[in-house]
Amino acid sequence: MSARDRETVEALARVAAALDGAVLGLGTAALAVASLVKYVAASGALRRIAEAPAVAIPDLRFSLLAGLGEGESRLAVVRGLVRSPPGGTYLIPPGSREHCVITRHTQTCLFGEWRGIFGWTFDLHAIFFKSLKEQIITSFRWVPFVLVDPEKSPGMVHVKLDRAIHHPLPLTTVYHKLVPVEQNSYTLFQTIVGNGYPIALLDEEKILPIGKELTAIGLCRVNNRNIEITSCPEIPFFLSDLTKGEMEAEMSSRARAFFWITVALGTVSVGLLGHAIYRFWERVKRNREAREAQQRFHEGDNEDDTVENGSGDDEPGEMGDGQLCVICLRKRRKAAFVPCGHLVCCCNCAKRVELMAEPLCPVCRQDIQFMIRVYDS
Repeated sequence: MSARDRETVEALARVAAALDGAVLGLGTAALAVASLVKYVAASGALRRIAEAPAVAIPDLRFSLLAGLGEGESRLAVVRGLVRSPPGGTYLIPPGSREHCVITRHTQTCLFGEWRGIFGWTFDLHAIFFKSLKEQIITSFRWVPFVLVDPEKSPGMVHVKLDRAIHHPLPLTTVYHKLVPVEQNSYTLFQTIVGNGYPIALLDEEKILPIGKELTAIGLCRVNNRNIEITSCPEIPFFLSDLTKGEMEAEMSSRARAFFWITVALGTVSVGLLGHAIYRFWERVKRNREAREAQQRFHEGDNEDDTVENGSGDDEPGEMGDGQLCVICLRKRRKAAFVPCGHLVCCCNCAKRVELMAEPLCPVCRQDIQFMIRVYDS
């Protein structure tokens, strides 16, 4: 681990341990809530997938969609081959020259890691050039397409991608090339000031070819005598290589994982927050006891000052060296410091020690929480 990463980890550890672990507890609780939300969403998606009927494309119009009004839709699962609609077009990407209906071209800039000629332990590139370092250029093109029955039965389903672009699509990689980046003066500047400099450009192209068999799960409806299927917002699938049973198995596994993650994070957060609350309550009790002890100390000291002003019992000549205050060397030791317990100061000097910016015992230099007035028998 580099020095920069080690310093970052140490700083995060200090922040997490702040307030007796309350910050870490709140962070863990937030993760538990986020995991719970994902568990609820995964459970709902699993229930909807299980309830969605798997219908053959030729049977959609007369079995599933019969009786539906204009604009009404019903969730269904269909499986078919990708085809261009009658009179439609298709795409021919330059990388593969293969007929397809969806293309996604991605260019990713890859960076090398180096600490720089000055050996700096922090990454100036991550501060000033982070957006450039993470630069990914993506172009997405698609044309209307349909799904037809694999057994060549009549009927087709028009796929609407208006809301499904953010869903994962079953694309096939057909072009993958690494292009070196030419070095220039700007690259030299990046090399000097930071530990990231561009070394290559990853050019990748994915397509959805014509003739590929896939499953579509979504809302089916009749529009202008054509059957259309659109994505369902509550389901993380739309077009997939998986069958309905495989989708159910994956969502069940995902929901189960989120459930146990929620239980684990919730248990840890409750323990951390409970520990922080207990430590806070203990600190409040100690502070209250310290205030009460200080109040009793000052009240007893004021009474003793009144008595001592009229008597000469605390003359230095009448006491041994073990009874004199270590600060003024004039009065008797009467104030004990807590928690160390040293009895080395008179009441007036103990008050002056208490008023210091950092009250410390004159003997052991330990922090002073409060003082106790000691009476002779």
